[in-house]
Amino acid sequence: MKLLYCSTFMFRRVENKIFALPSCADPFFQKYLEVFDSVKVLGIPVRSYLDKSALVEMTDPRINVRIVKPNNSPIEFFNDAEVRDILYNEINKAEAILIKPASRRGMMAINIAEKLHKPYMIEMTGDIHNALKQHPNILKRLYAPFLYRQIKNAIRNCEFGLYVSQEYLQQQFPIKGLMCGCSDVVIERSEETVLSKRLHRIDTMSNRTVIDIALIGFYQGKMKGVDTAIRALAEMPENFHLNILGNGTEANREFWFHYAEKCGISRVRERITFPKPLDNAHAVLEWLDTQDFMILPSLSEGLCRCLVEALSRGCVCFATNICSMPELLPNSCLHPKKNAHALANLILDAYRNPTSMKNMAIRNFYHSKNYDFEVLKEKRNLFLNQFKEYCKNTKR
Repeated sequence: MKLLYCSTFMFRRVENKIFALPSCADPFFQKYLEVFDSVKVLGIPVRSYLDKSALVEMTDPRINVRIVKPNNSPIEFFNDAEVRDILYNEINKAEAILIKPASRRGMMAINIAEKLHKPYMIEMTGDIHNALKQHPNILKRLYAPFLYRQIKNAIRNCEFGLYVSQEYLQQQFPIKGLMCGCSDVVIERSEETVLSKRLHRIDTMSNRTVIDIALIGFYQGKMKGVDTAIRALAEMPENFHLNILGNGTEANREFWFHYAEKCGISRVRERITFPKPLDNAHAVLEWLDTQDFMILPSLSEGLCRCLVEALSRGCVCFATNICSMPELLPNSCLHPKKNAHALANLILDAYRNPTSMKNMAIRNFYHSKNYDFEVLKEKRNLFLNQFKEYCKNTKR
């Protein structure tokens, strides 16, 4: 059986090849191929602000991508008719449909699937309502509750829902049918040697001249809390460095360097770096092994994949106390959003207490086992097979 995936994932076509961001390349979709014969993904073009050099080629022949014009922002609404026609044609011939509903396109797809009496399921990977409430644009903040009601109304009669959180998103976006909490993270099984190396790194921290703090995420805005991270860095000794691994432009980087200078940070280009985006998950895990702390001062998250990756490497992690973060970290490792002082204190207190750091590393390493690929695969496959059976029984 073939799966149609209606999304707003971003892709780029170069001649006859398709390229994607590393986070939504072949490995992301291959987990669905455990149950379905193929996946056809409807996506949108890569946004202009993203670094195209970070894209990776999609090579799995079982994954087919169709790039459809965007229609999410007001300036793109004129694409609605074309998008609706494409969705109608693709959904009409689909055998099973997976929809990310947190967009105008997603709600459009749900409406079409229901009119055509086509079996579909939803996948919730983030809290768009919370994200828009934090947006600097006042119109988007005002739109947040309206969109929230739209999404809740659109999905309420859905029979199957796959959620990346264990509880949070299910409470925010409930459906009448079966709800499965299963993260979409894809991480390697970490051997005990990973933890041993982490504990050794903590033991020898006082011998090193630089303490590295990692932040993973897009940096073309404040949603990932880059401003909070930089203000926290300003409260730390000069041997603490912030390394922001993600996607953005040279203009974005210059903005943050200037922001850091205004916060009183000297030698900003030494203390703040933007490593080149890595093209696969294994490379990210290896990079995390070179970092002392991982922070995620985000304003909104679904269930952050990069944080789970950091846990699996025994990183000492700190994050905002929002959304599903409490599912990943204890309260002692969480701080209020935008509170740079609290974040700085968490890092410095841990740094001054190596025993506490080692306890955190051990806790994180073993907690990540709940997100082991084989554990998630078994849970996800059981749910997807239930959905597949449902599709067979309601096939039109």
